[in-house]
Amino acid sequence: RTPDARCRPRLFAVRSQGVASSDLTQSLSGADTAHVDVRLRDDELAPGTAVGRYVIVELVGNGSGGAVYAADDPELARRVALKVLHRAAGPDAHARMMREARAMARLSHPNVVPVFDVGTHEGRVYLAMELLEGATLRTWLAKRRSRREIVRAFLEAGRGLSAAHAAGLVHRDFKPDNVLVGLDGRIRVTDFGLARAVTHT
Repeated sequence: RTPDARCRPRLFAVRSQGVASSDLTQSLSGADTAHVDVRLRDDELAPGTAVGRYVIVELVGNGSGGAVYAADDPELARRVALKVLHRAAGPDAHARMMREARAMARLSHPNVVPVFDVGTHEGRVYLAMELLEGATLRTWLAKRRSRREIVRAFLEAGRGLSAAHAAGLVHRDFKPDNVLVGLDGRIRVTDFGLARAVTHT
């Protein structure tokens, strides 16, 4: 495969059962890969690289702070999205990733992308999440949609945010790029890296 073929724009994918097919791709960073810089980087992880218990399958998206890969979880026989910080990421980026993991791990809601695991690989923080097939809300809205479809999408996103708030979290970076629309039509909110804990009175 040529670099162009490997890094073509991809869609999001969620697979919770079994190992997904090789064409399932997704950027768990919350940005559709059609809007993400997916050029190869010096610190890109090659297919077959072990990151914790996960095995890299292919690059999905590449941003300024980190890359997202489709990866296999041999222990549970499933494919996940693995978000890995770049080597050059500083302590602030590591802290944001850990905040994202802790924030999302506290949530269990159909309109929030779930986190499976967090760890470090050669000093780089990684986050394992459900692999999602679909697109960002921004890309989804670029096509003609009925008023009913749009209202439903925002209501579902609002339910995800409400669940986060009920868990004591404020997203602080809610935007169409951080909302995913699955092929099943269900809305999932993602990218809680800037989430802030709140105290209810």
